[in-house]
Amino acid sequence: MAPLPHGALTVIVGITGYVGSNTGLQALKAGYRVRGTVRSMAKAEELRAVYQKAGADVSPDKLQFVTLDDLYNQSKYEGVFAGADGVIHPALPTPSGGDDWVDQIIQSTLIPLRAASKVGIKRFVLTATLGTVLMPGSPDIPTDRLINDKDWNDAGIQAFQTATEEDKKSPSFFRYRYVAGKTLAERAAWNFVETQNPSFDLAVIIPPMNWGPKLYGSSAISLDWLGKLLEGDETAFSMPPFYIVDVRDDAKLHIVALSDPDATNKRVLAVGNPHGWNEVLAIMRKHYPKQPIPADRPASPLDPCPWRVDDSLPKKMLGGKWISLEQTIVDSAESLGY
Repeated sequence: MAPLPHGALTVIVGITGYVGSNTGLQALKAGYRVRGTVRSMAKAEELRAVYQKAGADVSPDKLQFVTLDDLYNQSKYEGVFAGADGVIHPALPTPSGGDDWVDQIIQSTLIPLRAASKVGIKRFVLTATLGTVLMPGSPDIPTDRLINDKDWNDAGIQAFQTATEEDKKSPSFFRYRYVAGKTLAERAAWNFVETQNPSFDLAVIIPPMNWGPKLYGSSAISLDWLGKLLEGDETAFSMPPFYIVDVRDDAKLHIVALSDPDATNKRVLAVGNPHGWNEVLAIMRKHYPKQPIPADRPASPLDPCPWRVDDSLPKKMLGGKWISLEQTIVDSAESLGY
């Protein structure tokens, strides 16, 4: 199937979210017609105003909103997808405290894929996570070669599946639930493409932690961590350093994947920049010397991030480079009011 031309109608599931709102803006600026799903129409006109202020054409023939309040209802997805050519799906079910969240992530991925095929969608862009490729902070990640799109985080799935009840009480076990759910969901998506011969081509965008300007709504957990660091809160250090992508680059890759033949049936490692926490803290001190930035972290074999990812495909899709970590931090902080 041919990639989507600019002007095609594309559905963005969860357009008011952190990644979704940035993706919607990039889609409009690229010339796509956008149909964004919202849980409540109360947010729709607020987001339209944000896009208009950012210079996008938000006329009714360019931007429309529809309500989708159930991520597990295939018939509702079919109604939302009807008449569209492409789908971008960054939405995630609300986290639950139990292991059923893993199955919810899988089903919230497969159900829209089935709906998209039934109504004849041509290209489906799914959002995964770098956790489907590797387990951040693991000492077993190879450093003698580039991590690539053939790598899978089997260790993360095994850690989830073999966890004891005591393991599950740990606050950090949330990460294993998330990683297992996203990895199993992505594998289920590729299996669906291989076995069901759907109407669409699939592209999977695989980002790490997103920072970058907040366009609308409340802060994502990752962006909230950046704000907390500027206030001296060390919550972010619970995440081992690996890669940070600017949400604008992440969003742009979702849009370019609609039209770029190189993204057809590919895993696109939207990794951005490797980092160490002390590098992040140094940038913050440089630009915000009056903020109570935490002290440097002790030396560690895993900090800064010791491994590297083959990012040749996504950099090509972006025109050759990522937004720098420094620019990402400064623009993020500005959007948070610093």
